[in-house]
Amino acid sequence: MSLTLERMDTFLLALYTLLAYSTGVQAKAVFAHFIVGNTENYVMSDYEYDISQAQHAHIDRFALNIARDEATNVKSVENMFSAAEAVGFKLFFSFDYAGQGPWDKEDVIAMLDIYANSPSYFRHSTGQPLVSTFEGPKQSDNWVEIKQRTGAFFMPSWSSLGAKRAIKKGTADGLFSWGAWPEGPNAISEEIDAFYVDFLRKDASGKPRPYMMPVSPWFYTNLPGYKKNWLWRGDSLWFNRWNHV
Repeated sequence: MSLTLERMDTFLLALYTLLAYSTGVQAKAVFAHFIVGNTENYVMSDYEYDISQAQHAHIDRFALNIARDEATNVKSVENMFSAAEAVGFKLFFSFDYAGQGPWDKEDVIAMLDIYANSPSYFRHSTGQPLVSTFEGPKQSDNWVEIKQRTGAFFMPSWSSLGAKRAIKKGTADGLFSWGAWPEGPNAISEEIDAFYVDFLRKDASGKPRPYMMPVSPWFYTNLPGYKKNWLWRGDSLWFNRWNHV
């Protein structure tokens, strides 16, 4: 993958592979997790560069992680969609409910009203605009109205709940997991993925629900202000996770 190291912190924290479960498992698309909050000093050529590098690495789409009231949201999202539309690249929103607190449902709807009809907004196979969140399970009831008003196909990461409790909330059309890394010195297993697959096999109508599976090359954190400083085992993580997929 030809991804320069200085840009990895912005858009390759993790990749997500959207899987559909029916008679077998088939990968539909690979998304890179793109943190919009890191683009404060971007100019248009930076967005164009990131997209071209993603395309070169055979990454299909960006999941745009956007935090509530982030100063970069308006300008950066507009520029990203302009750059994506110019080359036919696809994007979708992942509303971050953890970084700066939960989103107001009207703000979510407003963002989708502006961008969901863009030719570069990614749509699920049902034709609905795909929308995700990072956490926010306490606001799950908001998504009843958000889905009604926007037609969204909703696949949150409510990993703090686990697959069973997340799907029991009743508003998710599918789920994605944040469990892309081992803990401490241990190698990663497929145990978390297996739980998601099990609880997502069928919805109320008997149809399989999709799972977005995370893949990442490493994990470390060095945030003294939060008393966080560690490196998790990643020796063969990239290789192992793609084999898990």
